Amino acid sequence: MRNLKYRFFGYFFAIIVSIVYLVYRYFILENASDFHKEILVTTAIGFIMTAVVGIYEIAKNNGKYFWLTVKCWLFIPKKIVYVSLSYLIRIKLSGTERYLLVKGSKINQYQPVGGVYKLVGNKDIYKDWQASIKPDAKNPKDLRFFIKAKYLPDVLKWFKSSKDREVGVWREFQEELIDSGILKSENFKSIRAEYLYSRENLLSKQTRFKNETYHALVYNVFNIELSEEQVQEVINLEKNKLFTKKYAFVTEDDISKECFNNSKIRIGQHTKHII
Repeated sequence: MRNLKYRFFGYFFAIIVSIVYLVYRYFILENASDFHKEILVTTAIGFIMTAVVGIYEIAKNNGKYFWLTVKCWLFIPKKIVYVSLSYLIRIKLSGTERYLLVKGSKINQYQPVGGVYKLVGNKDIYKDWQASIKPDAKNPKDLRFFIKAKYLPDVLKWFKSSKDREVGVWREFQEELIDSGILKSENFKSIRAEYLYSRENLLSKQTRFKNETYHALVYNVFNIELSEEQVQEVINLEKNKLFTKKYAFVTEDDISKECFNNSKIRIGQHTKHII
């Protein structure tokens, strides 16, 4: 990505210099010599065409992140960005149209099962991107950290590649639903998770943390395909009680309003990503 960045700046510089020269040649310079007419003009136009093609290739390589990449490289390279790369699990009861949420461990709210991905392998985000760990994070493997904005395009490209990071959703499912005692391990020895889509909130202005300027949040959303036994256990759970101190069954309307039980109990804002 660093070479790509230098190439972009090189192309951009070539375009600016060439345009400045062409303006000088056609609007200022009088009685231009053949050297200007035949050599320099042709060279300037050639530079512009080459640079345009090069920038197009960079834009194609970065896809939908092109303008974000330009912003990070040119305008806010040293601004601090809080990055959170996570997944959410949609567990929906067909027929009742209710969603199963769990009580947050850090914030007093109900939210989808899920959490931040973890690093695996030898990836060193602290060396590669000069990342600093989130103040309350106990595990340095969590993909929740602070970086300078100039590194954000690298982070997003790496995350999309799925290299050297957790890709499954079983860990949080087990921790939040089975280890917590909400569901029985006998019926949930394994699950089938289907990737649905990703939701992103990139470079939104925030001041939640010290020295932070922007948030960059990415959520991968998965749907759980339950077996007959698993479906029945979730149905029994819902029939037993709609909500407890550990879990809650809520409607789409509740999620949209970010609260339930006559607006007394809060639902996490990011829960809307699962509906």
